[in-house]
Amino acid sequence: MDSKAQPEKLPDTVAFQDKFTRKFMVSPKEVKEGYYLFRSRTGGFTMWFPKDAKINNGFYEKHDKYFESSVIAGVREHENILYTVDLIYENKPIMNDIDINLFLLSSGAYADYDGKYTKIESDEKTIYFAKKENDISVDNKKNIEHLFFGFVKSNHSHQGVLFIYGVKCDDATQSCQIDVNKEEELAKMLMKSIEFHD
Repeated sequence: MDSKAQPEKLPDTVAFQDKFTRKFMVSPKEVKEGYYLFRSRTGGFTMWFPKDAKINNGFYEKHDKYFESSVIAGVREHENILYTVDLIYENKPIMNDIDINLFLLSSGAYADYDGKYTKIESDEKTIYFAKKENDISVDNKKNIEHLFFGFVKSNHSHQGVLFIYGVKCDDATQSCQIDVNKEEELAKMLMKSIEFHD
């Protein structure tokens, strides 16, 4: 999308009204209700993108067409829920080493996880999926962050994406009802929507 497009003629959604995020959207037409098609700036992959989210410009990084890192954040205000999606894309032979990438994903820098991964296979890609909870309560204000994360690996190239979806109460002083099963399905849906492009 042309970032100079007139905002008043675009959908009244966070994804399109945010000037930086708009550059990643393929079209203002939804691919599924509530989702647009996001294309990485490397051109390496596309993914469904929630209409109420935006890409954090300050955390965005891209090196040639081989590496791209972005943080997506959205708030479901009526539910008091904040969610983030961290995406790290690489197109290098090292991505073929599943163990190294899962070790990296499990490290303290990312998911800080010491369990096993479930394998979800399809013709085009293989997803290594896991989940965990973090107690992030502060000053007796209870707040649990639910993490759903995975390594999405192309079956036909060196391409892969480390994917971390986190969800928690936006305002810890107010309660929020997080449907963990629903959030897990949503995270898996986003991972499965990733398509790699040469």
